This record gives sequence, structure tokens and C-alpha cells, in this order.
Amino acid sequence: MQPVSPTLSFPTLWTVVENNLKKIRIELGLTITVLSTLANVSTTVISQIERMLIHSTQVTKNKIIKGLNANQSPTKKRLEYKDVFLDDEE
Repeated sequence: MQPVSPTLSFPTLWTVVENNLKKIRIELGLTITVLSTLANVSTTVISQIERMLIHSTQVTKNKIIKGLNANQSPTKKRLEYKDVFLDDEE
């Protein structure tokens, strides 16, 4: 009798959605550290979101949007959720 080798299959719990976070952060002249302070989100989490390694919560994503907008001049168009997190539902 030959041993049976089980094939493990793990379902995908979620798909990490593409985002423009790094591009926008750099365009605004912000470092991860500065954005971390403005958004009250750790540098590690911001870095992982930019590299699409994690799927963060809506709360975290909204904090990041507020942090990005906190650095904008009042006359400039405010960033919206869909500007940063593409094809992601708010």
C-alpha cells in the first residue's frame, strides 16, 4: 500500500486590493513616519498596506485618508477613499 499524501488547500479569506497609498504619500512629500503620526497608525502597518501584504480594516484605512488630508492645504482637493484604495468598498 502506498502512503497517501494529503494536498492541503487553504481558501482565500480575502484579496488584498491594489492601492495608491505609496504613490500619493510620496507625491505629498510625506515619509511613512510623518504619515504614521498624522494618521495615528503604526509605520509597520502603513508599510505593509503599501506593499499589499495585509488587508487592513476600514477604520485603519479611514485614519490614513484623514492623515493624508491633514497635510493638504485647505484650497486643494481633499483625497477620497477611492483615490487611495482602488476597487475597495468603503
